[in-house]
Amino acid sequence: MGTINHILDLVESGQTYSKREQPTKQTIGKRKRGTSEQDDELEERVRRDRHLYTSDDREQPRLSRRDPPLLKHMISGDFPFVPVRTVQSFLSMHNHLLFPAYLALNEAIQQTDKTLSWKYKKTATLQLPRYREENINESIRSADTSLEEQQQEVELMEELKAARLARRHANLMRQKKLEALEAEERNFDEAQSKGELKECECCFVDTPYNRLVHCNNENAHSFCIQCARRNAETQVGLSKYELECLSTEGCKAGFSYQERRKFLTESLASALDRIEQDENLRLAGLSDLAKCPFCSYAEEYPPVAINKEFRCRKLDCMITSCRLCDLETHIPKTCKEASLEKKRDIRREVEEAMSKALIRNCNKCNTPFVKESGCNKMTCSKPGCHNVQCYVCHKSCDYNHFDRPERGGKAGNCPLFEDSEKRHHEEVEEAEKNAKRKVLQDNPDLEPDVLDFNVSSKVKKDDARRLTNSAAATYPARRLQHRRHNNDHRQDNARQDRELPRAANEPIQHNPPRQPNEPGQQPHAPDNRQQIQLGQGQAYQDAQQRRAMFYGDKFHQARAQALRAPQQAEPQALQEALQQTLQLQAKQETKQKERQQALQLQARQQARQQAKFRERQQKEQQMLQQEAQLTQMQQQAKQQERQQKEQQVLQQEGQLQQMQQQAVGNVRNLHHLPFRNAWQNFVKNPRPLPIPFQGAPAQQVQVPTPQQIPAGSPSQQGFFPQIPNFNLMPPMMNLGQLYQFAFPPPDGNNDFQGW
Repeated sequence: MGTINHILDLVESGQTYSKREQPTKQTIGKRKRGTSEQDDELEERVRRDRHLYTSDDREQPRLSRRDPPLLKHMISGDFPFVPVRTVQSFLSMHNHLLFPAYLALNEAIQQTDKTLSWKYKKTATLQLPRYREENINESIRSADTSLEEQQQEVELMEELKAARLARRHANLMRQKKLEALEAEERNFDEAQSKGELKECECCFVDTPYNRLVHCNNENAHSFCIQCARRNAETQVGLSKYELECLSTEGCKAGFSYQERRKFLTESLASALDRIEQDENLRLAGLSDLAKCPFCSYAEEYPPVAINKEFRCRKLDCMITSCRLCDLETHIPKTCKEASLEKKRDIRREVEEAMSKALIRNCNKCNTPFVKESGCNKMTCSKPGCHNVQCYVCHKSCDYNHFDRPERGGKAGNCPLFEDSEKRHHEEVEEAEKNAKRKVLQDNPDLEPDVLDFNVSSKVKKDDARRLTNSAAATYPARRLQHRRHNNDHRQDNARQDRELPRAANEPIQHNPPRQPNEPGQQPHAPDNRQQIQLGQGQAYQDAQQRRAMFYGDKFHQARAQALRAPQQAEPQALQEALQQTLQLQAKQETKQKERQQALQLQARQQARQQAKFRERQQKEQQMLQQEAQLTQMQQQAKQQERQQKEQQVLQQEGQLQQMQQQAVGNVRNLHHLPFRNAWQNFVKNPRPLPIPFQGAPAQQVQVPTPQQIPAGSPSQQGFFPQIPNFNLMPPMMNLGQLYQFAFPPPDGNNDFQGW
């Protein structure tokens, strides 16, 4: 208690008191940012820049009005081949604002399906050095912001930096989208070539197997990723978290965690988890449960009277909030004092009153909802509720509650069909007036201008367009009422015509006008119908003549006045209604013409795209044909070259074999010729072979002298000239051995390898 009094004394004296330091979000080391976090940071920064520089109420910078070429030089430096005249036209279309003109020019360049309205230059535009991307930060730091002109130039350079960042992000997103489309096309073509396609049971489109998700049923149903994702988005919109099978067969099976990962984005998965968490906490029935208003963290806390602050323990939040106003803590000040200081909670009270007038809540489960179209009999979509209530008076009811007698209701009850946008507009305006009146009564010192809302012109145009479309939707009902009103007047005129005085023999009409809700009845005509009609016509002419003679012009004047009376008595409301009807008809005709023009433009664009596609296909086919011809010519050239090489190799091998055969033949002739000559000499002049010793000396055989070989024989000109007592036969060789070694090698050993 003493600590609290000390803090209160410090605050009253205008001093500050020490607060507990909040723990850091990352306590263990320093984690590096991943690619996804960098992309998220870049996207968030681009979103902030777009909100800052593309506001509808933004005015043209004063520096650009005094120096118009400055913006052109800034933009032309980043688009050097775009004509300066084109850059000037884009600036004029966007009120001479740098950021939207820069992005519009980049988007026009990136659209490949449309032809550009300009031709690129041959020479590039030079950019000033201080505006280049590598020098712009230094230029901003070195500028003298005390001067108004340089301060405005710094603001333009900051806008140029933001435009470059947005351009880089747009090109990156476009590149990722194109890569994803190309990957899907390749995947589809590959699956189609392999026959791995199956029809989605929701949209009935052929889808590859690896792009299908399956429910948990035994006979699993297959759906494409897009249908499953749209179903998840619908469930999140209905505050549901259970994802059931989409089959029309009544399958109630869900999807496994692995299958959910295929089609759920990170934001969708987080939303489903948050809805499931809220439902589980609601079913738990924890009376002392407190939630952080800035994240999904919840914890059991003591009552508000004991502890008014909620300290979030989630690492990426760690915000201490007030449990009474769901804002950041303002202790020891009360919620009212804090709201008076900030002045935004007062406007928030008015906004809450306007939202409360627009948003309805279910009488049974308190689920908020807003009607977009349809009748005023609303049925709650939350599972287990299905309460039926009136959208006008918020009471639970059925069809007897409304003004349709054919549905059991009574005239004067709540309308079953009406212009919902008009009702929303009137109720919100009424709630805004009442809330402002109450706030000004409770706070007399408050300025009324604080409670006014600054709405952009785009929002105003959207509201006007929505009201016009809603009024046009109710046009057929008003036209039917006008038609009935005109029928009533025609019936009154006919009744007055019958009540006028007639001549004695004036014929009476047999078919009077039909009364409302009365079926028409044809009169019974006699058989002599033509004679009666002729007689009636003659009698009618005689009666007209007698009437003119008896009454004169008074009769015709009285009848004309009687016919003009209901037209003069027609109320002004009918004329206004007719004018509105004519205006709506003119608007509808204008919209129809615009729609036809849009359809014609779309048809021309489609025809242009188809022509480009056909031209692209023809070019691709020509390129493929040229590639095929080039490949065929290369293959033929390679085949011819291979055949020539093979023929050369074969020729070389044949020549080599011939040379080897010649060499072998020459060597054989050289080595065999002496032996052949010796053999011939031996055959012609045989000598007795030596006889082995058998105990007694062998009888000596006198060897005859060799016969002279003719001078022309090779032995006299070869290796063995005629030598006396020349003997080639070994002393112990018989005839068998001679035949066995008829062609011995020249070195005298018995190795015949290689010969």
